[in-house]
Amino acid sequence: MTDPVPAPPVTRAPARRWTIANPLEIALVEWGPANGTPLILVHGGGDFARNFDGFAPLLADAGWRVVAWDQRGHGDSARAELYGWSAELRDLVGVLQAVSGGPHPVIGHSKGGVLALDVAAARPELVRAVVAIDGFIRRVHPPRPPEETAERWLDLQRAGRTTRAGTAAELAHGRQAANPRLEPAWMDYLVEVGADADADGHRSWKIDPAAFPLPPHAVSLEAGLQRMATVRCALLALKAGVEEAIAGQPSAELLRDHLPPLGRLEVLDGLGHFAHVEDPQRVAALALSFLADVLADARD
Repeated sequence: MTDPVPAPPVTRAPARRWTIANPLEIALVEWGPANGTPLILVHGGGDFARNFDGFAPLLADAGWRVVAWDQRGHGDSARAELYGWSAELRDLVGVLQAVSGGPHPVIGHSKGGVLALDVAAARPELVRAVVAIDGFIRRVHPPRPPEETAERWLDLQRAGRTTRAGTAAELAHGRQAANPRLEPAWMDYLVEVGADADADGHRSWKIDPAAFPLPPHAVSLEAGLQRMATVRCALLALKAGVEEAIAGQPSAELLRDHLPPLGRLEVLDGLGHFAHVEDPQRVAALALSFLADVLADARD
């Protein structure tokens, strides 16, 4: 295995925080000028908005008002009684409608990229452009009997739906096991911004275990690719050059065959699933160049 890649050399906490009721309370954070053109960031599953602390400031320094949000059951957003893909889509629609001056460009990582593409296909009036960072289809799991899904939900209710507590080092170590390409310093940082501490100093991630239903995405690879092909806005598909088991993404060849008319693909040689963390400058430069072209085309 290769040595872990460095964490972003510079991180910056959000400049502003606010919430919306959709009707669930959703927490939003912002970087950059309050009067700038909005740019929406959507994090992946099991993550939170502060994962963008090394990436969002680069976009904000280019003049964008960068808005990210914690998905339901993640970070500082409220937990829900039940979770599902339709609810996630409604939350993103609510965020897009709450931020003035749409339609908006959206950058989504992993699951966030799929959410952005689905909303762009269904509500094109809300989305100006999409940058998908290794997030193009919904991960498909083998069919599971309804009673298995119901039993898992009951188990989570009986357990109080609390994440397992541990020391900061234990949480960081567990996260790195799933993200071996990222160095320990980044995991330590995520614990600081994404985990709560109890009275005894133990930490637990601010993520509801019930936010991961089984199966999370019962859509075939073919259906996901066909849906992506229907997107009408400009799309920059940033495909990881290093395949990782955590990603479960289609090949570059399949993506090229299903790009929408205004889509283009960039393979990020040397970067893995968390490309925006591994090399935020490179990913931000690609995104900013693409968005500049989108805005220029809109003015012509």
